[in-house]
Formats: sequence, structure tokens, C-alpha cells
Amino acid sequence: MVALILACDRSSVHASPLSFREIAPGLHYAAVDRIASIGGSPHAAHVLRFEARALQLRVVTQEQTGTALADAEAFRAAVGALAAFNGGFFDPLHKPLGLLVSQGRQLSPLRKVDHGVFAIVAGTASVRHASQWRPDPDVEFAVQCGPRLLVDGEVPHFRSPQAARRTAIALDGPGRVLVVVTDAEVSLDALARWIRTPVDHGGPGAVQALNLDGGPSTMLSVRAEPHRIAVTTPVAVPVGIALLARR
Repeated sequence: MVALILACDRSSVHASPLSFREIAPGLHYAAVDRIASIGGSPHAAHVLRFEARALQLRVVTQEQTGTALADAEAFRAAVGALAAFNGGFFDPLHKPLGLLVSQGRQLSPLRKVDHGVFAIVAGTASVRHASQWRPDPDVEFAVQCGPRLLVDGEVPHFRSPQAARRTAIALDGPGRVLVVVTDAEVSLDALARWIRTPVDHGGPGAVQALNLDGGPSTMLSVRAEPHRIAVTTPVAVPVGIALLARR
């Protein structure tokens, strides 16, 4: 089990640099293993980092898995991906809630709520408020969820202090995509403050970040031989997000 340092302020972090290693062409991975002082228990995180022009994100549905609900390993295996993780919210009938675009095709419409949209348009990734979203013929991928964890490097106010397992998608200063999955419970505020921590102080150095569905939905499967990484859960979800090489 790895543990994560989640500091309240970047200036107070005195950790060693976050060490990324390339586990597949264009895909870098870091495991965070430090002791946190939140709730007296350790926390753990896995971070994937890649260029949107080098790798692609794709929504995986029951059409690919052959089942109404699935886990990250099933989503990954269904499309032969390097990695897969959970995506946005869904309703009690397992219908996705919010914008979903995959391979240029809209699978679910935008909701007019105080959420954010992560999108890749013509190989460039962005995170914006849902009210700022405009359809674009060049959009490749989009997922709507919330709340936003970072807005131009700043941590917004979160109404809930509740801790839960988390999945987040973010952008660092150079515009690389970060996928962060924790396998222990953490508050949104603590996660956001750690996500923006610079790499040389032990964080991934994000400037924009969006919270995805968390809690029991949090899941991750990475298979880039010989590397196999998993965050498992007994809960299955209707839609996953897969990370694949561009053809």
C-alpha cells in the first residue's frame, strides 16, 4: 500500500520530487508513497501523465464490454487499452449524467449544472466550466463531472469536507494530461492542494483539475507489460474511460 502526503499549502510541502517513469511509449506513471497527517491514516495515489497528442481517451460502454456494468479491468480489456478508469456521474438507472463525447460522437448531452468539462479538441486538452462549453466539430473526447478541483492553479471552496476515494483528471503547466486515482479516502480540498503541488515538492504540478465520480466508483487498471497496476472495488459502473495509443 502506498501513502500520499496531502499538504494544506504548497509552501509547507517538504517531500522528495515525484518520480515519473515511462511504462509505455508516451505514458508515464508515478506511485506516491508518503505518510499523510489527515485523519491519522495513510493515503495512496497513482498518477498517469501523457500528452494528448500522443495518446487518446475513449469512452467504453456496455456495447464494448457486453455487460450493463463493469470494472476498470473489463473496460481496459474490452478495447485493448493501456489503462482504464471510471468516468462521470450516472443516475440510479445507470444512465450517464452530463456530457460524454468519444471519438467525436456525443454519447450524452451537457447538463446545465455547476460542473466542469474536460475535453480534448484536435489534440489539445482543456478544463473549463460547463457554462463555457461550446460544441466544436474537432472535439475528440469530453467528460462532464465536478466539482472543479483547480481553476488556474487556485483551489476553490468546497462545500463538503467529506473524505472519499477519488478519481481526478487534470492538466499540468505544459498542458500534459494527469489522471490521479487514490485508493484511500481523502477530502476534495486536501486532494486539490496536493494535486497542485509542484513535481519537485512531491506533487504532480497541476494547474487545472476536475473531480470525476469517486467513492466506491473509484477504479483503475493499467497493463503496460511488465507493469500491472490496479485500484479495485466491488462496485461496477456503466461507463469507463480508456487510454489508448493513437493509431
